[in-house]
Amino acid sequence: MIKYSDKRRIVWLKNNLFFTMLIIVLTLFLGNLCLIFLPYSKEARGTFGDQFGAVNALFSGLAFAGLIYTIILQRHDLKLQRRDLHYQRRDLELNRKELELTRQEMEEQTAEFEKQNETLKIQRFESTFFNMLSQFQEVVNNLKVSKEFYGGEGRDCFEKTYMKNEQIEQSFNDFAHLSMYTIIFRNGIEGYKKSEVPKYFDHYFRLLYRILKFVNDSKVITDFDEKYEYTAMLRAMLSRYELVWLYYNGLSYGTQKLKPLIERYAMLNNLRPELLVKGKPRGFGEYKDSAFKKTYPDEIIDKNTPLLGTD
Repeated sequence: MIKYSDKRRIVWLKNNLFFTMLIIVLTLFLGNLCLIFLPYSKEARGTFGDQFGAVNALFSGLAFAGLIYTIILQRHDLKLQRRDLHYQRRDLELNRKELELTRQEMEEQTAEFEKQNETLKIQRFESTFFNMLSQFQEVVNNLKVSKEFYGGEGRDCFEKTYMKNEQIEQSFNDFAHLSMYTIIFRNGIEGYKKSEVPKYFDHYFRLLYRILKFVNDSKVITDFDEKYEYTAMLRAMLSRYELVWLYYNGLSYGTQKLKPLIERYAMLNNLRPELLVKGKPRGFGEYKDSAFKKTYPDEIIDKNTPLLGTD
């Protein structure tokens, strides 16, 4: 930047040079008028004028010196301007660096905020998920089947309503006193849907489906392996007879909604085949292999990528 003292010096030089040149011009002009009106002959005037030849040379030199001085002043001005531009460029560079640092800080803050926001979303998801698991366990504990000879409470309902009792069935030999195993063996899917027993588990299967759907539809947890781990927690809560009931429910009432999720997350992974009805009961379809072991869905599968965890 140009200092205040430098500016004052430049203004003073310019003002004094102007007035000096003005006085010289006026003096020469007035002197010429005096020579014109003096009572001398032209020869005398010429001789008199020749005496000022040196003076003319002096003024020519002064004019040239003034030109040189003007050039020096202009050069000085240009130097000051270059210095000014240098300082301006330096200020701009400093401002640019400050803006860059500010931008980086804002990006870091934004990244940190997004990370915190993502963590909060995961915490909300897990809080909802584990609350649903607690509710699911409460539903299991409150189960009660009031059926003669096959009744039960809590998790025992699944075993007592399914396993056949040959003594009771031979004694009564009617549909109302048949176990679910015998009903499926004799009547297939029609007998399963005709029986009143599956209706005791309607709330149970609706909630189980909602938990699977909640995990599957989550936009917070997008990785299949992570979703599989959450559904594995739900599967670990199921007893061996719950898995049997899940097997038949998915092939009857749940073919449209529940069965695809069973196959996607291998919900029958721990199923004991020996507990199923022997043979192939009428009307029941079949599950894909993915219902029994972890398999990547078609939309994300990579044939060259090994499965991460198979439990």
